[in-house]
Amino acid sequence: QAFVPPMEGADKRGVFVLRAVDDALALREYASHAQHAIVIGGGLLGLEAAHSLGLLGLEVTVVEFFPRLLPRQLDAQGSALFQELFERLGIEVHTGAATTRILGNAEVSGIELADGTILAGDLILVSAGMRSDVGLAQSAGLAVNRGILVNEHMQTNAPHIHAAGDCAEFNGTIYGIIPAAIEQARVAALQMMGQESELYGGTMPLTTLKVAGIDLTCIGEANLEEGYQLYRFEDKDKGFYRKLVVRASRIVGSVLLGDKANVAPISRLIRGQVDVSGYEEHLVDPEFDFRALVDAATAAPQLAHYECTICGYIYDPNQGDSEAGVGPNTPFEGLAEGWTCPMCGAVKEMFTRLIAD
Repeated sequence: QAFVPPMEGADKRGVFVLRAVDDALALREYASHAQHAIVIGGGLLGLEAAHSLGLLGLEVTVVEFFPRLLPRQLDAQGSALFQELFERLGIEVHTGAATTRILGNAEVSGIELADGTILAGDLILVSAGMRSDVGLAQSAGLAVNRGILVNEHMQTNAPHIHAAGDCAEFNGTIYGIIPAAIEQARVAALQMMGQESELYGGTMPLTTLKVAGIDLTCIGEANLEEGYQLYRFEDKDKGFYRKLVVRASRIVGSVLLGDKANVAPISRLIRGQVDVSGYEEHLVDPEFDFRALVDAATAAPQLAHYECTICGYIYDPNQGDSEAGVGPNTPFEGLAEGWTCPMCGAVKEMFTRLIAD
């Protein structure tokens, strides 16, 4: 369920959440008669929605409770540069701002912040995250915390009941992303078929902001700081920021802003737990060839990788797509015309090339 923080006036006409298709359709219809939208929440969904509302011709203001945008994905340095780029799109941003009430009579007219500031707006979108709907599981006697508790077999405390996706909590984490739902569902299905050797060990987070003109991808444990080696490079003029988080000579997380070409190779370095010792001094080099490092580690020819522009899934030709019967070393160009993204179902035309041959 979409989470709406406790605040007065949240039931007024003109207040929306964005969770289901019907929410999106209702929001678009209301926006056709609105002039100024306020988005409460500066996470990925909120920022993408804010940009879309701007494309519809509305003035847009984003209000974020935390001191920076994308607090789950970006550190202070990366967020500052990202906010500068985002504001160039014509969107006003307020950070460190708590909304206390939504103003208006029957329909919204704005919001009031904790410091007394009044912001005018005739459409409010609350994008403050999600909460797992555990009501059914709880009433059935299943163990729940923030989500339905599952083990590596995706089993609940009732061995013949499994959970997967946004409702499932594994090792204290509710991922809330499509790749995790797909991976968890696969393990749950195999477990139900008796293939108990297939276990779930967690999902490497990979999130991509889908806003035209800004390329931002966060991979793995991108926001770790203390106890890790951090390698950063920033070029404000070019809107470029790269952060690599390294533990025991292996990259465990990365922030890539304006560095789309390195999404696929750095993802492979993280997934493969490739030893990067001896290359540390080059990791901050903006021209460093991460593809060559992948090639050296895998000793395999590097075929072109393609990213789904809808959900961020990366097609790796070296692995293929076993679910669709596509074997390893199958180039993207060799996929059948009817092949679709295994994460979201997007057609081939919705993919963009990441790595040249």
